[in-house]
Amino acid sequence: MKNYYLKFLFRGKENPFICIVEKQTANRIQECLLNRDRVTDGGFIEIEQASKKENVYVKISQIQMCQVLWDNGIVESNDEDEDLCNDDALESNGKENEEGYSLLLILSGVNQIFRYSDMKPDNLQEIIDSVTDITNEISEEFFIRLIDDDGEVNLVKANDIILMECLNPAVYENDFNFELN
Repeated sequence: MKNYYLKFLFRGKENPFICIVEKQTANRIQECLLNRDRVTDGGFIEIEQASKKENVYVKISQIQMCQVLWDNGIVESNDEDEDLCNDDALESNGKENEEGYSLLLILSGVNQIFRYSDMKPDNLQEIIDSVTDITNEISEEFFIRLIDDDGEVNLVKANDIILMECLNPAVYENDFNFELN
């Protein structure tokens, strides 16, 4: 049995909160964050921790990012419903995606740059459109789903994104780095 970890970054907290969960809990939390109608009336999500045999309740409005991590690398499965990762965002058969773009994100109050490589232009445009089209009518609990360079799911609260930088591989080197000021 592989261990799954939910790593939460909370608004105003320096250190992340990490809990060990079972696969079905990781899938349920992902669905809850992406579909606001699955959150309790009080705005909490319930997490069943596998290691401690206890439940934790997290206020969704305080989550900036939830990373769904696992042991032993990328989860492999023949059943598409069981995959936590998005095959479109990953390299196929070890071949580099020639059209792949990189997206750099900076979140409010977080001293870390998040990089997502090898994104297809259509997927990148959809993310940019969904984040830049946020209106006051949309709840602040709106999350977007991204796949990081390790193939793990990152659920990012759109309202906490303060910078998005799109890098074209034809213009920039793959090892492009910059530091936060």
